[in-house]
Amino acid sequence: MRTIAVGLLIIVCLTVIAIPAFVTGPQPPSPTATVDRGVVRPLRFDSPLIWTRFSPFGARAGGWQGILSAGASWVYLYLTSVLLLALVPQRVKLITQALKAGRWRAQLRLLLIGFLAMLVSVLLAILARFAFVWFLLIIILAGAVFVLSYLGVIAISVMIGATVRRWARFAPSAWVELALGSLVLFALGHIPVAGWILVGLVATWGLGAVLATHLGSGEAWSLHDWQIAD
Repeated sequence: MRTIAVGLLIIVCLTVIAIPAFVTGPQPPSPTATVDRGVVRPLRFDSPLIWTRFSPFGARAGGWQGILSAGASWVYLYLTSVLLLALVPQRVKLITQALKAGRWRAQLRLLLIGFLAMLVSVLLAILARFAFVWFLLIIILAGAVFVLSYLGVIAISVMIGATVRRWARFAPSAWVELALGSLVLFALGHIPVAGWILVGLVATWGLGAVLATHLGSGEAWSLHDWQIAD
């Protein structure tokens, strides 16, 4: 019965991912609401405008081409996640443990750390407009924030997949857990409006966990190593 429930979960995720391919066409729609004889119609859930303007993944080709494009996107994300997981498995494990440890206050602390880190990065990017010399450093900083956030997202994917795997009583497998968790997050990211919020929260939470665990090393942050001996 639990195996059937997991199968239904996968089907629901695949359906959410495939919906934009059936409600959008190859040409992007007009950025205005549909007007018929002077009457403005409210946007519906199956409106192409919702999926192209209010979805994190934006416009996509319609029909089977769009479905194949979505599948290729998920495979690409999964393979890059596998590569990072294979390179730093111990760090991902420590980050995942930090995400599961403590109650809601501890998780709120991680979310706050990630939010402050992203806020500082945005402020530095804004200041870079007035100090062109630092533009290259801002690019490096933005790349570092993206990589660290993605590492945190991988840890969250493993955590979600591990929860589903344990509930379904499957054999332990990091690759299966990563596949299940990444599929769930990928599907959530396709939800209009809410997808932006969910993707932002997951990325912020993951970044906070990465920073709180000293980039997954488990060590405490300290400036002792930078002190110059007298």
